[in-house]
Amino acid sequence: MATKTATKPPYSVNENSSGEVAHREHHNCPTADGQQERDWSKLREDANLATENEHNTTLLQGIKLYPKAVAWSLVVSLAIIMDGYDTALMGSLFGFPAFQRKYGHQIPDSSKYTLTAQWQMALGMATPVGNVVGVILNGHLTDKFGHKPVLHGGLIALIGLIFIQFFAQNVQVLFVGQLLCGIPWGMFTTLAPAFSSEIAPLILRSYLETWVVCCWGIGQFFSYAVLFSLNDWDSQWAYRIPFAIQWLWPVIILPLAAFCPESPWWLVRKGRYEMAERSVVRLSSAKSKEIAAENAKKAVALMIETDKLEKETTKDTSFLACFKGHDLWRTEIACFTWGSQIFTGFVVQSYAAYFFQQAGLSPSDSFKMTLCMGGIHLLCNLASAALTGNYGRRPLYLWGNLALALIIMVVGFLAFGPLNSAFGYATSAVYLLWFAVWCLTMGPLPYIINAEVSSTRLRSKTIALARGTYLVLNIINSVVSPYILNPQNANWRGKSGLLTSGLTVVSLMWAYFRLPETGNRTFEELGILFAEKNITARKFSKAVIYREGEVVRVTGPHKSDN
Repeated sequence: MATKTATKPPYSVNENSSGEVAHREHHNCPTADGQQERDWSKLREDANLATENEHNTTLLQGIKLYPKAVAWSLVVSLAIIMDGYDTALMGSLFGFPAFQRKYGHQIPDSSKYTLTAQWQMALGMATPVGNVVGVILNGHLTDKFGHKPVLHGGLIALIGLIFIQFFAQNVQVLFVGQLLCGIPWGMFTTLAPAFSSEIAPLILRSYLETWVVCCWGIGQFFSYAVLFSLNDWDSQWAYRIPFAIQWLWPVIILPLAAFCPESPWWLVRKGRYEMAERSVVRLSSAKSKEIAAENAKKAVALMIETDKLEKETTKDTSFLACFKGHDLWRTEIACFTWGSQIFTGFVVQSYAAYFFQQAGLSPSDSFKMTLCMGGIHLLCNLASAALTGNYGRRPLYLWGNLALALIIMVVGFLAFGPLNSAFGYATSAVYLLWFAVWCLTMGPLPYIINAEVSSTRLRSKTIALARGTYLVLNIINSVVSPYILNPQNANWRGKSGLLTSGLTVVSLMWAYFRLPETGNRTFEELGILFAEKNITARKFSKAVIYREGEVVRVTGPHKSDN
């Protein structure tokens, strides 16, 4: 449902009773310490104009006005490719004979080698555990030092850590390498979406967040392509080359990121308003320096007002603050939406190749199916940008979950048929349809919603908690899935789709009552709506925000109207 915009000037933070303002600038009224305060009425006027501009800017205008913001978002998001690449890499290397000889042991009475189940699980869990550490670190480091230094530090550290993987002489050292590399990869998975949301104008937010997901898909597809080209190699280079390719991305991103501007929102939170204005100017391409400077003043004025609003309701900026007041609802939404990526793909997605084999396909055909999935992932993620931009987050989430529940249920019922290639291909075809819908909806939506739903002061920490929730659930999924699919254990095969369908229904029911529409709202407007106790999630899109003098009014359906 389209969001209604206010016919009167949007909300501005009120002055206190004495007319004093906490924010200082280097022009206008002098203060005791030699600095000067921006005229508050002018700041409010600039913020109102900035909000109006945000709502009136079209997609093409946004790209034309902020091409540099688009470019820098694309560059920083490239760091996500490394996480997607490694996610697909390690599990596939377990099947390479050269890798098995190097890090496994010989099977008794056989010339073949294999890794023990314990080490397979340990290597598979090393990166997710490192990711958990990384997302928590990023929540602290980004708030203190900014996005740019943390990105640089992570990339430099990663260049050194990849040496551990490349030269690992035993499985224990390889495990340490995977664990340590997982830390910067985890930092990147939370840094990129937060940075993209803070440099993008309102109209471009969903598109740039979708690009973050596309980078993850590019990494997976690139990994599949590399592994496919080395599938017949029997030397040590069959696994060393895939490790070495990981050096490519830091070498590309680091020189580019050296010229990247810092997030203006982070600069505002630190009180560096003039630097924030310069950062906005660097992100825009106005026809003249005067116009660029004027637009930057308005944009930063809106950031200052939003920051002041959040300071009035959120004094603390620790992880604990994410669970207080209305920030608790924001954290719930962030964690549940990202966790729902696991619910809606439980068992059937993480072990796709194994799932195809259990459905009746040959190992060769199963690998081809996973390669096909890489292409579907990339294409559907690109297509999803148009859907989220035109139809909103909540409708896509609800309809997407409904479609996913029904499609994967069909996969579950097909598993009751005979185990042969015909049923295997039928199951795989329906599965690919399910995967396409997942990539159009549940693949990108958590990234977009997480970038919007948190307060700007707690964004890095909220995203860290949400990503941490995803990683913990993913670890559980990775441990449970083999037992559900393995013929020597539960042997559910395609019937596991029925379990996935049930979990998807849980996600659907939660979203109906708890997930608001966050699209087409500035961060200030979202803060007002979350603080308004009488507006339910289902009525967010109908709420209208405006000011009458110094009074803020939110009109629209309230709880009593439901």
